[in-house]
Amino acid sequence: MPNSNKTAIVKSAMRTFAVLEFFRETKRAASVTEISSALEMPQSSTSVLLSSLVELNYLEYDRQTRRFIPSYRVNLLGDWIRRSPFRDAKLTDLMEELWTATGGETVMLGQQAGAAGMQYLHVVRSGYQLQFITHAGQIRPMVRTALGHVLLSQMPNTKIRGIIRRNNSEEPSQSARVRESAFLEEVERIRRRGFSESSGRTTPGANTIGMLVPLPRRRAPLAIGIGGPIERIAAKRARIIEVMQSRLKKLANEARPGFVEK
Repeated sequence: MPNSNKTAIVKSAMRTFAVLEFFRETKRAASVTEISSALEMPQSSTSVLLSSLVELNYLEYDRQTRRFIPSYRVNLLGDWIRRSPFRDAKLTDLMEELWTATGGETVMLGQQAGAAGMQYLHVVRSGYQLQFITHAGQIRPMVRTALGHVLLSQMPNTKIRGIIRRNNSEEPSQSARVRESAFLEEVERIRRRGFSESSGRTTPGANTIGMLVPLPRRRAPLAIGIGGPIERIAAKRARIIEVMQSRLKKLANEARPGFVEK
């Protein structure tokens, strides 16, 4: 679960979405005990919350197995969001395409979370035993992720400086803090070439290549990335960049010009 001491999120709302993220991650039915243990929530509070979600028809409960699972209603909640910007295309389908086309490396979708965080919204895990590991729902400092870098590249430098200072102030390790001038130089390189590349700077031994997802105006920016061990990504770097650019260009061409938010 997110650190409630660093957010103004209402606890009940935070716990509700933590439960849904748990099911998204595990992809199976689970008992009260399993859920409360995984999310580090009191079992009594977990039981009350799950019962409420069953009553509201967001979860289903099997009395024989005493396990909960999301209802079909949950699946429908965001369906219009995934479909509306792009005719019949869905970002999860794009991620699966990228996974296949680049040899089964980890594919990640991310968005800014709060003032200075980057949250992984969806992850298609690598098929390799040695892989870049991250989890949907995980939040990292924007300056510490390739996806965060590409999102920052769309912001004015004045705003980026504020995010750098905030991330640095919350980073306990002096060596992990970034130098403002060097970071802004890297952001400028990202703007020129159209993609970010971590090259082991944010996660030792791993490289992630990140690009912006073309979205209609007024939608919160999204970034997509492909990551894995440095040596393996280096061997197919040109292929990964080519595939990402071509698929994202195709997605941009398929965007509905008449899409209007209400």
